[in-house]
Amino acid sequence: MKQLIVLGNGFDLACGLKSSYSDFFLQRFSELFCDGKGKAESFEEIESILNEKRDSILFSISNRKGEITDIYGADRECDYFKDCSNKWSSNTGLTRWDIIFLFAQLCIGKETNLYEWQDVELIILEAVSIALGKKYISRVSYKEKVSIGNSSGNGRSVFADLIYYISRVSSINNSSEIANELLNELKKFEAIFSKYIAEQVDINNPNSKYINNALDLYERISKYSNNKTNSSNDQVDVLSFNYSLDEGFVNVVDRTIGDYRLKSWSNIHGIAHSIKTPYYPAPIFGIDNHDIVSQDTQSDFRISFTKPYRVIEGGINEVRSSNGYPSLDLISIYGHSLGRADYSYFETLFDENELYHSKCKIEYYYYPGKDEETIFIKRQEAVTNLYNLLTDYGMTISKKHRSNIINRLNLENRISIIPSDKFINHKETNKTSTT
Repeated sequence: MKQLIVLGNGFDLACGLKSSYSDFFLQRFSELFCDGKGKAESFEEIESILNEKRDSILFSISNRKGEITDIYGADRECDYFKDCSNKWSSNTGLTRWDIIFLFAQLCIGKETNLYEWQDVELIILEAVSIALGKKYISRVSYKEKVSIGNSSGNGRSVFADLIYYISRVSSINNSSEIANELLNELKKFEAIFSKYIAEQVDINNPNSKYINNALDLYERISKYSNNKTNSSNDQVDVLSFNYSLDEGFVNVVDRTIGDYRLKSWSNIHGIAHSIKTPYYPAPIFGIDNHDIVSQDTQSDFRISFTKPYRVIEGGINEVRSSNGYPSLDLISIYGHSLGRADYSYFETLFDENELYHSKCKIEYYYYPGKDEETIFIKRQEAVTNLYNLLTDYGMTISKKHRSNIINRLNLENRISIIPSDKFINHKETNKTSTT
């Protein structure tokens, strides 16, 4: 049997890695804005500090704007981030994207502990589209009213105003300059996230709880058993959307549990590494090229922020061992939210395996929650996510089959949606499966 395992962040969370959006940003915001008090235990603990910081950021921008107007006139502006950021944080590593995410947390109608990494990708699309003045379909749900200091406004308008000022790089504000600066700042932000993940992972440590949990979970997803006689044709490959484990884990699997079936481990979006090993491509955050509505991509600088572009530009393919995944019998998806930003990858997999005409099966594992209501909601979400992905993929194939693909997969018993707790009874977790 040829099996491809597709991993999202839910895999790392299930194995005990602190890789969620809230884990990272709680530490990041604590470092940037809490004056050396150490990492907070929760966002509630620093909520008032972050609100004061937002107020002071807008106040300093307004003051600077007033100074420039007094000197040069109303039509003159500047790089407000460059001029004012030393007042916002003593941390010299502060980036424009830190400020954008700080305000997104306020303006978007979602509790921070429910954020997924696909929300970061949506925020990037939102911010870049606003900064470059491009039309786009917003998939962000804003709060109707947010308060900062003594003022208040609609979440979307407050966020848009913030983006306008934070993205300015000169008085002219040329689109190519804005795109280049935001991309360079995004790379700095990604390097910070890379270091955060790398400090938690030691692939060569046999006593690492995370590594041992990853081995255990891999065994279960790959259906490995040392009591089972495997065919020489059996093969397992892993396509990971995570930044943690890399191809070195293939050797760990072979050495530790003796599973020779695992042939490759490919990190599609880069690998987390410390500053000491910069030869690895750093993790990337990007937007789906489906979301770039402009047909004239040469004049749409958002193309530089799309995942396919970033993968090529970042040299990620140069360190990946995979040449594709054709002729699969089974695609197992674990811990991935199936967000739109990754639709292109799944569509390519489905095309490679002629999903409509082949016998390839799909099994999708999702985090089910613990209480009865959550179990019901998570099941509905999982079914909806897979349904939306397959429906979208159906639109890319022939008109004859596009509306029938889900019926066909159902009829041939080629879809399974499985609660992931059947694999994680070895440990307790209350994290959601995200990418």
